[in-house]
Amino acid sequence: MNHSPELDSAERAELARLLPPPGDPELPAGRHLLLKDAFLQQISEPRVTAPRRRLALVAAPAAAVVLFAAIVAVTVHARRAQSGDEFTTSPIVAVAAGDARGASPLLEQMALVVGKKPQVPVGQDEYVYIKSKVAWLVFADDDDSRPQAAGVDPQVLDEVHSREIWVPESQGDEGLIRERGETFGLSGAFPNSRYADLPTDPAVLLRQIYADTRGQGTSADGAAFDFIGEALRESLLPPQVAAALYRAAAKIPGVVLVTDSVDAAGRHGIAVARTDEFGERREWIFDATTFDYLGERSYLVRDTATGKAGTLTATTAVLERGVVPRKGDRPQ
Repeated sequence: MNHSPELDSAERAELARLLPPPGDPELPAGRHLLLKDAFLQQISEPRVTAPRRRLALVAAPAAAVVLFAAIVAVTVHARRAQSGDEFTTSPIVAVAAGDARGASPLLEQMALVVGKKPQVPVGQDEYVYIKSKVAWLVFADDDDSRPQAAGVDPQVLDEVHSREIWVPESQGDEGLIRERGETFGLSGAFPNSRYADLPTDPAVLLRQIYADTRGQGTSADGAAFDFIGEALRESLLPPQVAAALYRAAAKIPGVVLVTDSVDAAGRHGIAVARTDEFGERREWIFDATTFDYLGERSYLVRDTATGKAGTLTATTAVLERGVVPRKGDRPQ
């Protein structure tokens, strides 16, 4: 019988560094998978005979609910891979150079444009509806029938699929998600007003974001960047709040401009991006002319234990936003 090797103090310290900090981490699903993969590759046996699923469930009380459908989709895909269906490794995309000096002027220009757009009112009992296409990275279970390096599970990008979400405007109301033909309630989910009521002064807003995300993620700057990304992804923001978020993002260290990116619907746009300590870059993609938010893309910018540089870890595309009186309704 094989046993895991004894770890010295330096190795234990390195493993501790790889783990998320204690408290209330609000990491995206893909980031949890990256962390867990690096951890398991160092402490697990070279091979195991029982199926192993590398899926990290977030313990955060409310943000995890918003990610629940994504995790369910990952689980479904992992089960399909476990049943023997064919799958492919995650696509490799070109790693574009990031322009640190270009990010701030772009975000200021975007803030000026979005700040002039008319506000879409959302009633207290109404719901914000978002339809999108999404796919996240999954780690397939071990299967001796598939060729792979010993001890390394292949990583695959889940198939791009439709996602609909109904976010309540008010705290206490239950939202709804429809994804992969299934429906999930969003009990205790963040209401749309959580983002809509943010300060419109960029300096005040950024201080609040850092305070609200203290102890989350793998760094303070990364947690702040991810918070803004979540606000852009599945909410309906007042124009002045959106403008303040863009100006606040420009002040976060490590934010760069990427001149060309592609969302899950195949649309090209300009991107605002940041790379974390683990080599994963997250891009917010915008239409280069109107600056409308298109979606997100995440990929590795260097070779890691998770995959080669360019390995796509997530892709999304927002297709429709609107306001409806009841969850389950679609905009007319």
